[in-house]
Amino acid sequence: MILLNLFYACQSQDSKVVLIDKLDKSFKVAQFYEPKLKKTDDLLSSDVKKMDKKAAKKALETAMFAKDTLAFYPSNGRLPSEFYVESTNDWMSRKEKPVKYFGYAYSTVAYDEEKDTLAILNKVAFPSLGMTENNKGEFVYLVATKTSKNKNDVANILSFLKKNCTRVNIEDQSSEKVSCWEDKNFYYVLSATDEKKEEILSYDPSGNKNSRMVDVTDIRLKIYSKDYVQTMRNEKAYLPDFIPVK
Repeated sequence: MILLNLFYACQSQDSKVVLIDKLDKSFKVAQFYEPKLKKTDDLLSSDVKKMDKKAAKKALETAMFAKDTLAFYPSNGRLPSEFYVESTNDWMSRKEKPVKYFGYAYSTVAYDEEKDTLAILNKVAFPSLGMTENNKGEFVYLVATKTSKNKNDVANILSFLKKNCTRVNIEDQSSEKVSCWEDKNFYYVLSATDEKKEEILSYDPSGNKNSRMVDVTDIRLKIYSKDYVQTMRNEKAYLPDFIPVK
């Protein structure tokens, strides 16, 4: 049994990809992002002008990541809560004095929609992933996003949620298709917005582009730890409207 648990722990926290179907509260966010942040720092400190064409091209195509410190701030009546959590680098909170510090947020700031994969759920690959931990190093939530041309992606995610979670009723006041689900440890919030996107096929010698409009779906999957949700309620801090009130 111990060996089996170790196997699943390794499966859920691969060094390169988060397997969302194996996600649990013990996931080490900092451990996952540490090598990615180091690679980003090395890239930003390198002199692209001294690289050959091949190395420079590879550098420009490399995904990049950032880490922010999060803190509690008074909402001063702007939100239906006494406090909210925000990055200390955010333009609105930068001039405010934090009430206390909460943890750290990790984000994907540059990526290739077609080539990069940071998380996978039921055959759906996400090229962009943000995750947050509290001051104790505990996982609190993640946000996985992608712009998909595959019409099966949303159905595959819903298939996982229907099989492993229970649907939670919410009042959706947005223009997006939003659904909320829960299991023992997490709330899952899935939103999908259908749009049209210009796809560039080629450029001619004069620089004129050959393009077409294609149907895409902007997919956003958010997963919140129920422990985090309870912490925010205890701290009288803002929570998104789609998280059920219990």
